[in-house]
Amino acid sequence: MRRPKLIVSDLDGTFLSPDGSVSDRNLAAVAAAESAGIPVVFATGRPIRLLGPVRGLRRTQATVIASNGAMLYDLGGDSVLSVSAIPSGVAAEAFADLRAAVEDVAFGVDTGIRAGYEPAYLSYNGTTFNIRDDPQRYVGDLTELVAGGEFVKLLVLQESGDADALTDAVRTVLGDRLAATHSSTDRPLVEVAAAGVSKAATLAVLCERLGVAPDEVAAFGDMPNDLEMLSWVGRPYVMADAHPDLLALEGAEVIGSNAESAVGAMIETLVA
Repeated sequence: MRRPKLIVSDLDGTFLSPDGSVSDRNLAAVAAAESAGIPVVFATGRPIRLLGPVRGLRRTQATVIASNGAMLYDLGGDSVLSVSAIPSGVAAEAFADLRAAVEDVAFGVDTGIRAGYEPAYLSYNGTTFNIRDDPQRYVGDLTELVAGGEFVKLLVLQESGDADALTDAVRTVLGDRLAATHSSTDRPLVEVAAAGVSKAATLAVLCERLGVAPDEVAAFGDMPNDLEMLSWVGRPYVMADAHPDLLALEGAEVIGSNAESAVGAMIETLVA
């Protein structure tokens, strides 16, 4: 098997273990790839303030595609390389349209550095991933949340329901004004970015800078926010417990789970 020139991996549900840590096998696999001259890049829905689990990894290309592609971030230098933000006016209009069209939703905003939530957002799901322990969280009414800011992500949480159905509803309301996706099936939460923003779009920009073609990239993912990225690369790898849309992706190889360090195992094969 010809070695890839770049390896890209999602974090939660993919590279990170179920407890959010980096396993010894995955850690060693990244080091092996780097030693073989193959950079490893992470592409995640996480904002830059929540990249703690991978900050200590030794990498020659310490770039992270964060917030589903809205930010390109240099982890080593702690600097933002590019950002695609949603202006406050656009956010306010989107929220108003969604509130009028979709029942029982609460909203949040994320700048990458801070995140704000309506009170109902927390009451709908007080243990939502990363909210409870996020030191940069604040709570306010919708007017306060959108006032004078620019956001890498808008969050739409429904009191109950299905993430796929909510994503479809949000896309119907927003049309091509903004891009909607989701990264979890255990709660009806939709993540909204600026129009045209995705992990795939930002990865394409990065690959052009690095002189790497799509068919020279191996990528790993598990959720709909990874689908465009896996469709774009030459070697897509899908986790065994991935969303059905990814499991159905033509040409993708299904590997094990994050509990089994399946990404690390496959990287070992790729660099052997």
